[in-house]
Amino acid sequence: MGSLDSLSDLFSAFNIGNPFGARDGASGAKKPLATSAVTLISHTHGRDRREQRGIERRELQEAVKYGRKERANPGRDGQARWRYTHKGVVYITDDSSRHEITSWRLDDALDAPPAAVGPAGGGTAHVIVVVDHSGSMRKDDVPGYGSRTAAVYDCLARDLVEPQLKVLGGSRMEISLIEMQDEAEVVLCRSGATADLLSYLKRRSSTAYARSHGNYLPALDEALGLMREDAAEQKQLFLTRAAAGPFTGGGWAAGKPSLVNCPYSESGTSGCRALVRKSVNEKCLARIRNMGDLLGRDRVSVNTVAFGPAAEDFAVLQAMSKVLPRGSFQKLGLSAQCLKTAFTSLTSSLATLRTEAVGGGGAGLTLRTDLRAKGQRQEYEEHHRITNGVTFDVYVGKKFIFKRQYDRHAGELVDVPLAAAHQLRAYQEQHPHAEIQLGVAHGRNWFSEGAERVVFQCTEVVSVDGGATAHAIGPRLVAKQSRHEEQVFEPKFHRTFCRTQGEAAELAALFNRRLARGPAWQVHFLPCYVYKIIDGYYAYSKGGQLEILVEQELEGRFTKWNNNAGGVSQGRSGLASSVRNNTAPQQARPANNATALGAIAEDDEVEDGDGEERDNDDDDGEEEEDVNNGGSIDGVPQAFSHFTWDCTGGQKLVCDLQGVWNSTDGFTLTDPVIHHALGGHRNGATDKGQAGIHAFFATHTCNALCRQLGLRSGPVR
Repeated sequence: MGSLDSLSDLFSAFNIGNPFGARDGASGAKKPLATSAVTLISHTHGRDRREQRGIERRELQEAVKYGRKERANPGRDGQARWRYTHKGVVYITDDSSRHEITSWRLDDALDAPPAAVGPAGGGTAHVIVVVDHSGSMRKDDVPGYGSRTAAVYDCLARDLVEPQLKVLGGSRMEISLIEMQDEAEVVLCRSGATADLLSYLKRRSSTAYARSHGNYLPALDEALGLMREDAAEQKQLFLTRAAAGPFTGGGWAAGKPSLVNCPYSESGTSGCRALVRKSVNEKCLARIRNMGDLLGRDRVSVNTVAFGPAAEDFAVLQAMSKVLPRGSFQKLGLSAQCLKTAFTSLTSSLATLRTEAVGGGGAGLTLRTDLRAKGQRQEYEEHHRITNGVTFDVYVGKKFIFKRQYDRHAGELVDVPLAAAHQLRAYQEQHPHAEIQLGVAHGRNWFSEGAERVVFQCTEVVSVDGGATAHAIGPRLVAKQSRHEEQVFEPKFHRTFCRTQGEAAELAALFNRRLARGPAWQVHFLPCYVYKIIDGYYAYSKGGQLEILVEQELEGRFTKWNNNAGGVSQGRSGLASSVRNNTAPQQARPANNATALGAIAEDDEVEDGDGEERDNDDDDGEEEEDVNNGGSIDGVPQAFSHFTWDCTGGQKLVCDLQGVWNSTDGFTLTDPVIHHALGGHRNGATDKGQAGIHAFFATHTCNALCRQLGLRSGPVR
């Protein structure tokens, strides 16, 4: 695919090429490790979950070999972990990248893995051309053409489509055309390289009219949508983007561009252009990163060509070309010859591809109107530099008031240190003349929601410049805010949540001791914290003060095993939502009992190469004993709920169990409900009292774990 390196800037080419092609053009390059040779060590519980999610062993091996690698949140014991994302699969490993922790599919990933590259006939290319139709494309500064747009369409016809008509045996190229202005429109979808297409593009060179602005984001979204529909085949995406004029701002006045009140800057228009540029840039890069995550970084290349005067700014296009490994950027000015070179290079690449192929509650409450629009989850790692006002708001110094955790013995929230406190001295040594400030960065846009709360990204930070920028410290967090005005500034709202979750955590610790089985059978609840910040954006609050509820971000396939109204999950997975965060999953469906899927083979497997080995570690004996005692891990959530009622003398029952599971950490849960027999909504609006307890036992069938623990039968209504 080296020929794609000649593509220039105005065009972004996303090439989904042969995943087994050479990645190094040097003649003496070392042969890459075979995918099947990537070591994968997994517990049988993990393999069982993976099988049920439709994830193949090879997909995890490909993720390690080709995927985007980043630090995951550490394990319960503090040990480091890695996260690989590839072709819609997220794979968590230990620090050696050999031991499987968990894996799941992204929300918008394909339901099944893409088909492998076949013999002749499997190399069809889908070329998606995005033509900028903004006003600057009307300029007649390309020699021999009446406008930049005319030059693009004419070269597209003559130098891309026309050569395909001469291909022996017919071309396997499909072409889609997206025209980009303020919005993006797919005007041509998967047309074959035919004489009719050639005529259409030549006519388009004289009839297309450019106007308004050129917006990258809708065009990238449309391109990704087209790519996903063809992801099971070998495809090549060529994104053409003619250079627009300089960034002009966000509004219009009297027919001319004019800055409006900037949503990214507290100082209004001052500094707004730079912040908006940065925000758009990051969103574009996130779109391309998503293409690589869903379709494979080894299959997608981004090659950009600048088609415009040398003085114009092509920084975003240049940055887009660097997101994925197979990218290139060239700035070639205004010349039809540049376009000819670009499309000729793509034609050569298509020929190469052909050759390679041959080989809740809330009634009566007021919904908030101050919540910004839903956004996309941002990728970042510890020590990542965050700019205030772009995708995160930074609260340090006087803007950060406290971090607290509920203390059951004191019966109130008490101050606890920030994660960055232990790194304070190191920052002071690095910046001896700066004022080091600790605090928190809160996502500007929520990325998930439930019936009562919206979820934002969050991280603790340290800043050396007064909060203009900050560095992420500690694990990734999520912040939950109420959707309702009445609860945003109600102190009891967060305290009740923290008290309930803390009480559930104590009962879980007691359950783990009584059950006395291995890590995979353990139940844990996330610790939660309350942060208080000051933000003038919330004008109706007292002094702009706002409390936010914060937990560590969960990593894994989010599952709901039961709800607060007697609903029980159907089978092993519960009611699952493949997200990597604390989203609010759907309600579990009522059932007469929780389906047991039989015993699980208890051993550890090293999946390495074509054969299989057995890893006889210390866990084997313990897990074999579990089989002899009976029971399935799938029965743990229901047994735990039953246990909480029994051990509290019938006064309390913990349910609404939701979170993630893996064989290393067991069940990591959040946001439980505790029904109290005395009623009165002691634990919030979701506490249904004795009625909730009866609802649980109306659908609960005791399993082997209930019998092992000697639990009493529930109340009969």
